[in-house]
Amino acid sequence: MVSQKKSNFKELIYIGVGTNLGDRLGNIRHAIEELNQFDIQIIRTASVYETPAWGFESDDLFLNTVFECSSPIKPMDCLKATQFVEKKIGRKKTLKEGYESRIIDLDILLFKDQQIYLPELTIPHTYITERQFVITPMHELTDSFFFDSLNSNFEELKNKFKNSDFPFVVYNPPLVKQ
Repeated sequence: MVSQKKSNFKELIYIGVGTNLGDRLGNIRHAIEELNQFDIQIIRTASVYETPAWGFESDDLFLNTVFECSSPIKPMDCLKATQFVEKKIGRKKTLKEGYESRIIDLDILLFKDQQIYLPELTIPHTYITERQFVITPMHELTDSFFFDSLNSNFEELKNKFKNSDFPFVVYNPPLVKQ
């Protein structure tokens, strides 16, 4: 478990990360390096969890984590940065709709506890409360801190899943220097 630092969670950005192709851990590390180029400072990362695909079938397991970030940029600039980083690392979208295997996926989960409803960006992320592979690392980083934008905390959200041992940690040393 990542050590907890006192933070003003309402001023932080949380980015969900998933990868199931290539050097999965390397893809996550590469995303950290690239996001830093856009003035998105990764403060901490949750442990990395291995999970099956969500929303589609794949033989390739995912590695998932969450980045806790600080940045002065605006939400749409953050979206543009994450999409640019995905393409730079090698993500290619072949489906018009639905989910597929990917080298990297970067989702803005929470942005400074704001609520944003635009066609291209929804914050909190549309499926944040339904994905155990997001809730578990978010709980690791935020514990019981209450998010106004969710009207909940991740401790409560984690407790709604029957199998609390899933997903399991495959890597938990910090990916960034703390």
